[in-house]
Amino acid sequence: MNKILMLTLTYSILTGSFSHAEEHKTPISTEMFLNGVAAVEKKDFVEAVKLFTVLAESGEPASQYNLSLLHYKGLGTPENYQSALYWAWSAALDGYEKAPSLVDDIRDDVTDDLITEVAGSIVESLTEKAMSGDDTASIKLGKTYFSLFLEPDIKNAYIWFVIAQALSVEGSDELLREVKKDIETPDLLSFQADATAKFNEISK
Repeated sequence: MNKILMLTLTYSILTGSFSHAEEHKTPISTEMFLNGVAAVEKKDFVEAVKLFTVLAESGEPASQYNLSLLHYKGLGTPENYQSALYWAWSAALDGYEKAPSLVDDIRDDVTDDLITEVAGSIVESLTEKAMSGDDTASIKLGKTYFSLFLEPDIKNAYIWFVIAQALSVEGSDELLREVKKDIETPDLLSFQADATAKFNEISK
């Protein structure tokens, strides 16, 4: 499907995209999202970028995905693969189904250094949130360390998945099993100690 056509989401797709983030779905944000879609349909991409940016920064995955596409295609804003990758990965972390394939497309078009820079930026932002008591940031950090960097950072992925499990974050059990299976026992014991220390630093 043409990537620009993907932007013209219907209301039913909108509501489905927020099924795992109901706290972000408000009448105001829904209206703003639909205004963004309408702006795309009218080819007023500058306005679409403005609207989707506000929503993307509030954590709405469909808007993060759309904003990524606009940056990726250079519509309403200068073409910028770094911003496109940042928002596509943010949408993937927030559970938007189409986002992982967009992440793969963008990664194919950029350098290893840029991927590392974007991953580092996301880690920095998520770490601040996690240490301030945002439970969901812990599983997002684990996913970023495990899947966005050029090579999986097994230690940090494990640490944050362990913390996510301790905080009862949904989905953390399966991810922890996946990352844990190849860790040798001496390393596992060391990582557990580091995870405990990090957990005790988190604001609760």
